[in-house]
Amino acid sequence: MTAQPCMEGSKKLRLLTILVLYVAQGIPIGLFDFAIPAWMAANGATGAEIGYVIGMIGLPWSLKFINGFLMDRYAFLPMGRRRAWLIGAQVAMVLALLACALLDPTPRDAVLLGIVAFAVNSAVVFQDVAADALAVDMVVDEERGFAGGLMSGGQALGISISASAASIVIFNFGPGAAFIACATIMAFVTAYLVWIRERQGERRLPWSLGSTHDASKQYQAQAWWPLVKDALRMLVRPNSLQFIAVTFIIGAGYGTMAVAVPLIATNFAGWNEAQLGSANGVAQLCAALVTISLGGYLTTKVGMKRFQMVTLAIFASAILFFVLMQNYWISSVMMTVMVVGWTVLYFLLSAPQAAITMNFCDPKTGASQFSIYMAFSNQGISFAGFTFAFTQGFGGIPGVLSVMCVGMVAAMLLVIFLKLPTNDEVQRGKGATIVAA
Repeated sequence: MTAQPCMEGSKKLRLLTILVLYVAQGIPIGLFDFAIPAWMAANGATGAEIGYVIGMIGLPWSLKFINGFLMDRYAFLPMGRRRAWLIGAQVAMVLALLACALLDPTPRDAVLLGIVAFAVNSAVVFQDVAADALAVDMVVDEERGFAGGLMSGGQALGISISASAASIVIFNFGPGAAFIACATIMAFVTAYLVWIRERQGERRLPWSLGSTHDASKQYQAQAWWPLVKDALRMLVRPNSLQFIAVTFIIGAGYGTMAVAVPLIATNFAGWNEAQLGSANGVAQLCAALVTISLGGYLTTKVGMKRFQMVTLAIFASAILFFVLMQNYWISSVMMTVMVVGWTVLYFLLSAPQAAITMNFCDPKTGASQFSIYMAFSNQGISFAGFTFAFTQGFGGIPGVLSVMCVGMVAAMLLVIFLKLPTNDEVQRGKGATIVAA
């Protein structure tokens, strides 16, 4: 019998699949987090309107732990624990994007754009949670640092493609054409997921030949209460709550910059959506290259905790620099530095964040646990989006950025005193020794 292409026995296929999945989820993120806000800002939308859309984008992500529990409890095991969910999410994403193309909203249709963003991102969240869980399931300990770099860098690569291309498409043909282009790319990713398998002997599609692998049976939850109990066991530990605060602040940093940068670019530097989209594309590409090449390597070499501390400190310093240089916001050079700088630093700090999160997760409840941690990060994004206009009223955009700088310093201090769990603690919960990494 010819060997099937599967992730279980191939490091290359495991890491390639992670890269493909995170590039794929970066495509709609680039469209809605960068291209759409830039298009709105260039056509007269207010900070409150853009903040509302950013907040609606973050809502499905902040509730992703619900998706995680569903995926850990229910799975079509003949296709593997995660792949059926991944294929279903991709198909839903394609259909949602095509439906959005028919609506064709205008730049000031904030409510409609928010609903559209919520619908598409709801489909993306299912894909993201399944991809996170797949990484927890399939990636071995020594690959986690590199996998974290691919997760963050792959997403940045997808965003770079989407943010630049979608902005140009929107500028010339409107948002409907961008939705269709995004849906086409998602269709190709769906085809890849049909081709690959998690383990030998599994089915490609529900009606194909194949059977359930023993590993899938071993890890699959059979009842709700043990699943919820095991998933929440690590969550309530002091070191876990400490890391949750860090993830929330990191998310708030992303949400703040996603609203502030388009406003600065259009209101101070006089950029239009095509210019901002092009700069975002370059920024995301730089972020992808840096994170994929250095993020995983440095996370592994320096240690996930130490590298998280370093990246948070640099990010805080960069925000402070942007505030102090506000007299130069009218400069295109300064604007380019800001767009590229914050983007690269954010995705670079996401590499150790992903690795630390995997360290807290048990494969039996990987989807639930990973999604709970990431949900707090996404709640931070929504919080920053919804409160941006309120905070702006007390000190303008420089005031908002100053608050965010303080938050990043607080996150760095929390990481300094963070103790990572051992495998014993994660898998058995018997009070095993906690070690710093």
